[in-house]
Amino acid sequence: MNYGYSSFCPGWDESKKFELAKKLRILLEEFGIRHASGYNPGRSPYIEVDGLYDGVRIRRITHMSYCKRKDLVEKADRLYVDVMHLEQSMFKKR
Repeated sequence: MNYGYSSFCPGWDESKKFELAKKLRILLEEFGIRHASGYNPGRSPYIEVDGLYDGVRIRRITHMSYCKRKDLVEKADRLYVDVMHLEQSMFKKR
C-alpha cells in the first residue's frame, strides 16, 4: 500500500515535489522510521519521487497499524497543503 501526491491532486506544483518529499521524510522519521528516502529493503515505509507513479509517494505503509497509518496520512495531507500553499478547503481528504 502507498499514499501520495501528484498532478491528480488539487493545487499540485511540480516545482515543489522535492520540498514535499523532504518534509515527508522528516515526518516518517518522527514516526520512528529511519532511512526514509529511496528504496528501503524490508517492510519499512520510504519516500519515492517519480518512481512507479509520478509525483511523491509514501511507499510500504501496509505493515503500519490502522491508527498509525491514519495519523501519518492526516499529517502528510497537512504538509501537502502547507508546501503547496493551499487553503485547507481546496484539498479534500481522499
